[in-house]
Amino acid sequence: MKNFLINEIKGYVAEKGKNYFDFLDGNAFREPIIGFASVKDPMFYSFKEIIKESHLTPTEAYELFFDGKTIDNGTVISIVLPLSYEIIESNKEIKMPSKKWILMGCFAKDFISDLSNYIVHILKEKGYNVVDPSSQEFFKIVIDDNAYSNWSQKHIAYTCGLGTFCLNGGFITEKGRAVLLLSFVTNLVVESDIIPYENRTANCLHFHDEKCEDCIKRCPVNALSEDGIDKLKCFDMSYGKKAKKHVKSLGIETEKAYGCGLCLVGGPCESENPVKQ
Repeated sequence: MKNFLINEIKGYVAEKGKNYFDFLDGNAFREPIIGFASVKDPMFYSFKEIIKESHLTPTEAYELFFDGKTIDNGTVISIVLPLSYEIIESNKEIKMPSKKWILMGCFAKDFISDLSNYIVHILKEKGYNVVDPSSQEFFKIVIDDNAYSNWSQKHIAYTCGLGTFCLNGGFITEKGRAVLLLSFVTNLVVESDIIPYENRTANCLHFHDEKCEDCIKRCPVNALSEDGIDKLKCFDMSYGKKAKKHVKSLGIETEKAYGCGLCLVGGPCESENPVKQ
């Protein structure tokens, strides 16, 4: 069943008709990476201390969606969608996010929603319960003195062995940090993947001898430093008044358009794991 899911997900993403937006010359995403972890993994419970007490465990997310129905055993499935080289290149030699990058952020929402619905459908067909926590009403993004959610895709992906954290608050996978993430909780039980990294920042060159700071230099609002990321500055750059004005200047009318991503490209980790180069 594990290989079946991996093949189904890769096949869906590879299909040109689905993985194609008319403002691009090719597909929006490269081949995805998929990881699996047990809902019982104690790391999921540690996020209540690392992030916030309100961060949901897989069991809590499952029970919220299925009206209190418990899950004694099951699996968390995490998917990495690496952005195409075309989208990455479009965002490199500029001071504000490119039109392709912003449109990708807009239309990718629909693609991810369709992919999510497809995965839910094929698991239900096989007789399993499944929920995509980030698409539910109980999913929350909180902006106060910080910015966080009650279902962190990066922390979920880390637990599923798909990458590590980095200086700019992003997530470096084997296919780089210019990625999108989604995840599911299901009562299907499959073998968990191990975390193949020595520590939570193992893929970031800044924490190796190189002391890379390319992402710091790329940020137009100085939201990044050696101490990490100022999430409020970053959030304002992506969603604030300046961002909305920039979107309009590009002739993009939809209210769904947003994003920055300048720190995700232009460095050695944009499309691969730099530690393994």
